Amino acid sequence: MFASMFDGLITPKKFLIAEQTDEFNEVHTAEPLGYIHVCERKDDISNEKCATVTLLAVSEIARGKGIGKLLLQAAEGWAQRQGYRLLHLEVFANNSNAQGFYKSLGF
Repeated sequence: MFASMFDGLITPKKFLIAEQTDEFNEVHTAEPLGYIHVCERKDDISNEKCATVTLLAVSEIARGKGIGKLLLQAAEGWAQRQGYRLLHLEVFANNSNAQGFYKSLGF
């Protein structure tokens, strides 16, 4: 799945990683907090090009701190800059946490 996100088959696309850096450490380390993948697709109803969030994940230690919201806002900004009118989300039917998160943001 990750390989297809980075190959040339899905274009345009954006993969963003949220991380926390330790700027006071002499060896600059970054701890990944979450990531999001958004890409172009064709809407099944309107037949227009749009954006879809295919993957959004936040690490357990970062949950509830707004990281998912920031990543989704970044994906929305990318989609708007691409000129897409629609943004789709993919979420499993049994993932009530994700569904609640998306609903809280107006999806």
